[in-house]
Amino acid sequence: MAKMNKALNSALAVLLPLTSACSLMFDRGITQCATDLDCATFETGDTAYAVCSQGVCVNSGLGPKGCFSGTPTATLEYLNACTAAQNLSFDNCARLGLCVADAPLPAPLPPQSAGAVTATIKAVTPPTVSCADAGPNVIYMTGTSDFGPLLQKVTPLLAANSPPYRAVFMAGTSCGGVSAAFGATPTVIKDVAGTATKAASYAYYYDDTGTQVSCTLDTDGKVVDIGVSNLYSTVCDPTYVPGATVAGYLGPVVTFGLTVPAASTQKSISVEAAHIIFGLGGQNPAGLKASPWIEPAYYSIRNSGAGSTALTAALIDVPRAAFWGVDRLSTDNIRDSLKVSPAPEQSIGILSIDYVDKDRGNLRVLSLQAEGQSSGYLPDSTDTSLNKANVRDGHYPLWGYVHFYTANINGAPSAAAGAFVTRFSVPNLDRALVDAMIDASLVPQCAMKVARVTEMGAFVPNPYEFQCGCHFDQRTTGRASCTTCVTPNDCPASAPACNYGFCETE
Repeated sequence: MAKMNKALNSALAVLLPLTSACSLMFDRGITQCATDLDCATFETGDTAYAVCSQGVCVNSGLGPKGCFSGTPTATLEYLNACTAAQNLSFDNCARLGLCVADAPLPAPLPPQSAGAVTATIKAVTPPTVSCADAGPNVIYMTGTSDFGPLLQKVTPLLAANSPPYRAVFMAGTSCGGVSAAFGATPTVIKDVAGTATKAASYAYYYDDTGTQVSCTLDTDGKVVDIGVSNLYSTVCDPTYVPGATVAGYLGPVVTFGLTVPAASTQKSISVEAAHIIFGLGGQNPAGLKASPWIEPAYYSIRNSGAGSTALTAALIDVPRAAFWGVDRLSTDNIRDSLKVSPAPEQSIGILSIDYVDKDRGNLRVLSLQAEGQSSGYLPDSTDTSLNKANVRDGHYPLWGYVHFYTANINGAPSAAAGAFVTRFSVPNLDRALVDAMIDASLVPQCAMKVARVTEMGAFVPNPYEFQCGCHFDQRTTGRASCTTCVTPNDCPASAPACNYGFCETE
């Protein structure tokens, strides 16, 4: 009898992936299961979470094997939830020699010089256009250099404002954007002439055709209206707490990726590997080197004030002021250095996802496996999609929020600042603004299933009441599994809200 049961189990394991398995067993009157838990012995392969259907175990098509099948309530449950998304594991034991679960990682070491490699100082021709000529009403902004793609998409909305506005932006860092709003004295942005060791820096805006236009500021400079950051203000300075004098506005989710040249054969990475790369120059005293990323001259990073560095630092447990690699000075330079690297297999950088999405033929984001996660995930469900599914549902961990900081004047932002920030402060965002975020590879809060209340903190269910996940799916994939609607009367009780043409639960 034991041999017969063993043979039957083997047969069922083979039949499990077949669509006919359920009806076949049902016709024979064989009851395999009462709950999904009874089906664990029939799971095969990496994508074989078995479920009980009419007393028979069938392959759900979800994975990876051993995934969490309930409703997630904790970060590890979100990271390991069963999913149909593409996933790829990184073997810390085989590749790093880290074979003991929960063993402490080697402590980061102070970074050493990357040799003779320095960031390329690009010659910049001084602009001939004055920033004051950008329009009748100008909003002056500074902060994270990743902001350009969103600014480009929002510019037409500002132009359609009554009265019309145009934003002039000086690229810097996330913490620079925070300081611009919280500093004891008003921050003034000015043209920065180039030197032998520092690139020239000029502000820019987008014209009515979407073309970026560099411009010169007045000799005395311009006071900043809005500071833009990918970080909570207290990350930059614990005393910078929004309140009566400085207001903070929470924008969309911005995703970052550990990125390699397209010519690299590498497809995945773990948090542990990133810790050894950026915290120890790829050299692991507790095991194997983090091959092939063992040469810091090919690590492209930003300084400690950049959002990309601060967010990654929190994830991989490396001080943000002690990253190994070459500060490429700007996001554009990180992108360009990866694209032309003479050693693509050894090269890696940290980029906001909008830059990668626009250049997938030359760049590739690695599947990222978080600590305690059984497999690694891309921001999107596949390497050809743009749906940010794994960011939205908690499988991909490296993301933060775009923040806008501005001084309050009698309890409210200035007219110029208000024309921009108040667009992000209403629960039901203008559809054109939502589309602008999506088209800039950002995720509106209304499309997220998870949220964070601290920088790189635990995942919690998204408290945002107005939902737009269906619209996000439609815009990024051309399809949505939701009921279409014109008014809430078109929607079922299970999804009673009609949001942007789709029935949502709220």
